Amino acid sequence: MAAPMVNGGPPTPDVVEVLRHLERGLVTTIFFYRKKPERRTLRVKLETRQLLWIKAQGARPEGSACLREVKEVRAGKNSRDFDKWPEDGKKADARVCFIVFYGSDFKLKTLSVVANNKDEFGLWMKGLNYLVNETQEALFQLQLERWLRKEFYLMEKVGTEVVTLKNLKAWLPRINFKMSTTRLREKFQEIDSEGRGEIVFPQFATLYHHLIHAQQLVVENFDRWFDPTPQEKLMSREKFQQFMVEDQKDPKATEMSHIKHEMCLFLDDPLRAVGNLYFTEQEFLDYLYSPQNTIWDSRHDVINQDMEQPLSKYWISSSHNTYLTGDQLSSESSVEAYARALRMGCRCLELDCWDGPDHYPYIYHGHTLTSKIKFMDVLETIKEHAWVTSEFPLILSIENHCSLGQQRNMAMAFRDVFGANLLVEPVNKEGSCLPSPTHLKNKIILKHKKLPEWVDGNEWRYTVASEDSSNMEIDVSTSVKNGIMYLEDPVDHTWRPHIFVLNGSKLYYTEETQADQDEDMDDDEAPEDGRPVDELHFSEKWFHGRLEGRRRRAEELLHQYSHLGDGTFLVRESDTFVGDFSLSFWRQGKVNHCRIKSRQERGQTKYYLIDAVTFDSLYNLITHYRQFPLRSSDFTQLLREPVPQPQSHEGKE
Repeated sequence: MAAPMVNGGPPTPDVVEVLRHLERGLVTTIFFYRKKPERRTLRVKLETRQLLWIKAQGARPEGSACLREVKEVRAGKNSRDFDKWPEDGKKADARVCFIVFYGSDFKLKTLSVVANNKDEFGLWMKGLNYLVNETQEALFQLQLERWLRKEFYLMEKVGTEVVTLKNLKAWLPRINFKMSTTRLREKFQEIDSEGRGEIVFPQFATLYHHLIHAQQLVVENFDRWFDPTPQEKLMSREKFQQFMVEDQKDPKATEMSHIKHEMCLFLDDPLRAVGNLYFTEQEFLDYLYSPQNTIWDSRHDVINQDMEQPLSKYWISSSHNTYLTGDQLSSESSVEAYARALRMGCRCLELDCWDGPDHYPYIYHGHTLTSKIKFMDVLETIKEHAWVTSEFPLILSIENHCSLGQQRNMAMAFRDVFGANLLVEPVNKEGSCLPSPTHLKNKIILKHKKLPEWVDGNEWRYTVASEDSSNMEIDVSTSVKNGIMYLEDPVDHTWRPHIFVLNGSKLYYTEETQADQDEDMDDDEAPEDGRPVDELHFSEKWFHGRLEGRRRRAEELLHQYSHLGDGTFLVRESDTFVGDFSLSFWRQGKVNHCRIKSRQERGQTKYYLIDAVTFDSLYNLITHYRQFPLRSSDFTQLLREPVPQPQSHEGKE
């Protein structure tokens, strides 16, 4: 149910009214996977294009979903969240249920919602579909501003609408930016001209641009296109056109109207569009890093190739083991993997079919520990998503391990579910080559081995040839033993669980298994106490923040509390590396220091002492090394007693 949109312009009045309701928030029931369904206020934050769910009025949001990452808003209650709580799910009217699928990984996260009534359900479907489309199609400058606002609100103390130098120091690692504290303070003070020690959003946005402005990039590569002025270097529209023609080889660049249009998208001040048009260095850099400067040829946004050739002449986007969401030995099978593959453009899917209950197959990776999904559920999912991305033919590659009785039921199910879309006879019986993709639009083709002519009865089954099955050696059904095996980590010497299969000649095992994901806190949900995970260390006795006197003061404190014994420790902010920390501890009459480093992994900050062992928070890192010792070539040492923070009144009269 997509909302109307007027050529990328402002929303129509009815959409404005819908958005007003969603921004104010509506009470809904949210189905969580790891806890029972609960009532929550669901609202849209238009400034940042986020969907927020809130437990109590005025409280910090319990979780959020970025609308830029939403892949689908689906009506109904076909999600694992609804399936997890069948009794509650039965009470929910499917006509007022919807699921938001979002994320940047192949396996998407879900937000499963029950609206109060049909009217509110309509508001959510109309409003969310409009906002998702509008957000993802927004111009680069607008997307950047929304992202900056989201980051700003994550840093600020709720309701203050300001951020401090301390906030910015902790934020820089989130954007993979390293800068010394001294240099950051200088940049901050340039923006904070009144010396208040805090800045509002416009100042924060300006500071961000000052930080990331890669002037050296311009000097080394593009300086010839800029003209010096008393204030700054500027690029005229004529020079930009010359750059587009000579360097970019853009065929549209010969038209000045195209040049003007491109430049107007990146102007800090729109009023400059009517005067003498030019780029500042920052505006030009924004253009370079924006989607407007993509290497992709926009002529291929639509199919413009010859699609009248035989099907065998084309490369086909194919998916192997489509049903799996992880490894081939122990991961989860899911119908959503089919929906995801289809929406990503796959035109050949695999169905690995094995005899199941109720006369219909299961689909899973046979003879392994992967979970099973129902054949009929997969067919319904394929039907729902087959033509969302492409109308060209869809091939279903059937790896069939079923008895003839279940194969006959499969054949009837294909006809019943796919109807006229199923190709059941040749397009041209007299043809000497395969039909073209154009002739096969909206057709589903089954790829399957033919039965041998001598087969009769229901007991015959296909056998899988060795070249067709890469997993026969790890066949769980013929293994000597399989299950969970613990291996000692060679770095930190902890024992970690792995799935293993032992056959007559080899031992196979998966990569390290993580804690049950169903019980883990979702990435987008806040801890129970409302504090982000990266702030848990603030209230710990061992965390001394920015310690006055720095390294020297840390050594003084450790000598002062040396009576607590080896392993006495404290943590302070790094003097040199913004966003990093320093661990100082006492051992055998000596103070030792080591740097706690940080890096970004898939959008999250990870903390570590050694590259191979990372933690999602400083708190978790310290907790770990209070249970498992620090190791070097010379010694091992557990962190034991923390050095208490000096009281604020100490040294004062």
